[in-house]
Amino acid sequence: MPVPCYTNNMNDKELEQINTVDVNVTAESMDAHVICLKENGYRVFKSFSLYTRYTLFFLLGATIMGALI
Repeated sequence: MPVPCYTNNMNDKELEQINTVDVNVTAESMDAHVICLKENGYRVFKSFSLYTRYTLFFLLGATIMGALI
């Protein structure tokens, strides 16, 4: 039995046969997804808190590098 490999390339004929659906994303559905992810052990950050975290780590790293040099 062959094992499915997700790195296989698809040709044009296979790509044309893919079915798509339109999905309306609402605030309520996004909240439900976030709750589901959190219940399954994932951490979800807002983009602002993520940028703040990256900035703080950058400043911490720059401070440490400045102290070492």
